[in-house]
Amino acid sequence: MANPQAAVSRILTALSAMVEKPLSLVDGQSPEAGQSFAIRLAGPRLAVVSDDRRPFSDPERKLVQEIFEVIRMADESDARFDELEQRMLTLQRENLDLIVKNRALSEVSTRDTLTGLYNRWYVIDKIDSEINRSQRHGSPMSVLMLDLDHFKRINDTYGHAVGDQVLQWVGKTLKESCRVYDVPGRYGGEEFCIMLPETKVGNTSAVADRIRAKMETTMLRIGDVTLNITASIGIAGVDSASAEGLLSPAALIDRADRALYSAKHLGRNRIEFWNEPGPEVGH
Repeated sequence: MANPQAAVSRILTALSAMVEKPLSLVDGQSPEAGQSFAIRLAGPRLAVVSDDRRPFSDPERKLVQEIFEVIRMADESDARFDELEQRMLTLQRENLDLIVKNRALSEVSTRDTLTGLYNRWYVIDKIDSEINRSQRHGSPMSVLMLDLDHFKRINDTYGHAVGDQVLQWVGKTLKESCRVYDVPGRYGGEEFCIMLPETKVGNTSAVADRIRAKMETTMLRIGDVTLNITASIGIAGVDSASAEGLLSPAALIDRADRALYSAKHLGRNRIEFWNEPGPEVGH
C-alpha cells in the first residue's frame, strides 16, 4: 500500500471507541511498539498503541490485527476503503445499540411491573451495598417499611382491579416524596420499602411523615369509588443498631418490620422507630 498510515488513520477513531482505548500509530521499530500496550501490524512497519498505556487483552489484539490485516490486503481505491469504514461504523453502532438494549433490559428486570418502583431484590441489593459503604466510611443509612392499612378490605369490597390502582397510586406517591438518590421499592403485596442513604434514623421523620400525611389527606377517586388510604411506617437504621458488627440486609429490614408492626399495634396510620431490644408485637 502506498500510504498505509493514511489509510489506517481513517478508521482509527471508530476502532478506539470499540476497544474503549485512545489509539494512535507509531513506528513499528520504536521502543513503544514492543510494550504490552502496543500491537505490531503484520504488513506495514507500524504499531497501534494505547495512549493511556493500558495493556490490550487477547480479544482486543485479535480484533485490531484482523482489522488491519484486511486493510493491508485491501485495494488502494477510495471505494474499498470507504466500504471498510462504513462496515466499521456500522459495527460500532450495532455494538452501542447492544449496550443500550442490555442496559434497558437490566432496568426492566429491576422494576415492579405494577407500580414502576424497584422490586424487592433490587432494594435488598442496594441495602446491602449501602450497609457495606456505611461500615467503610461511617456514614448513616436508614430503611422505611410501609404497609397499607386495611388493604384487604379494599380488594374484598371493590375487587383487585381497584386494589391494583391503589398500589399504582402509592407507587407514584412514593416516587414524588423521595429524594432522587433514595431507593423506593415494592417489597411484596401492599408492603413497600424505602432505602435512605446518608440519612440518620432521627432525620427520617420528615420524609416518613410527608408520605403518611399525603396519603391520609388525599381522597383517591377510582371510577365511582372514593377511598381514603392510610399507611403505617416502621423505621430502622445502622446508626440505631448496637455495635454487634455488620448487619445483614435481612436483619435491618426485620428491625424496620418490627417497628412497622408496632405502628399497626398502636393504632395504624402512624410512624414508629425500632428501639432495642425491639419487643415482638403483632398486628
